[in-house]
Amino acid sequence: MVMSKNPTRKLDSTDNEKFPEDVLNELNICYRVCFKFVQKEIEDDDDKGVCVCNKLRESHKDRSYPEKEDVKWTMDLNTKVKPEPAYGILPNGALYLRLAMDTPKEKVARLLFDVWRIRKPRLIMSIIGGAKYFTLSDRLESNFINGITEVALKSDAWLITNGYNAGIVHLVGQAINKVKFTKLNKHITAIGLCKWGSIKDVETLTKLDKKESEKSDKMRDGGIEKKRESGQRDLEMNHTHYLMLDDGRFRFYDTEDYRTKLCLQLAKLQHETDLP
Repeated sequence: MVMSKNPTRKLDSTDNEKFPEDVLNELNICYRVCFKFVQKEIEDDDDKGVCVCNKLRESHKDRSYPEKEDVKWTMDLNTKVKPEPAYGILPNGALYLRLAMDTPKEKVARLLFDVWRIRKPRLIMSIIGGAKYFTLSDRLESNFINGITEVALKSDAWLITNGYNAGIVHLVGQAINKVKFTKLNKHITAIGLCKWGSIKDVETLTKLDKKESEKSDKMRDGGIEKKRESGQRDLEMNHTHYLMLDDGRFRFYDTEDYRTKLCLQLAKLQHETDLP
């Protein structure tokens, strides 16, 4: 795994009237936790006592079984928001934020521009592709990587992907990595819009405790790495920023149409402030 060496910009209180962390506190961005247990459909013995959110019954505040058997799990009824800020820097130097699936897109736009202070793009490339059974010939793979690199650098583009190290996003990561080592004065902004509960070892990755990170690295080097479960993906570690959407469930990839609406919101802001 190649770690990004792009330096993250420090939050400087002299840059603006407000310190970026103050703006972040104003935005009041929360994440979600499942508190009300609903038994998932039982297919084998391992499913007993497991909620639809894929967490054990014991981890829920309300552990009672619903009176009706046909009760459906929903984010609105079975989860509650946690107002504690969940953000920081990953081991590769990238910035991340854990946010609820129903976070207004306007808040996320302010986060990107006013807190993370990412340079405004002239082009947004939302790269969508299946993660499974994805193969390209060496020639097409090389053409794709070179094409993504050329367009992104010429257009001051943002690349927005699902952030997982699989399929076409894996190639995007290779393109970003190529720029880092061949064009030292250039920089590509790549934002991974993924699901918090579908990232393998997400708790370890987002811990600020250096001892925990070192312990995790030693475990991987020693071949004791924890097995990836169904519904989990490794994070593509060449991205520069990660928005980790959270609906209270684990091992569910679905982000609905959040990415599309966010891209439209960002494009709308650009149209209002700049020439078309």
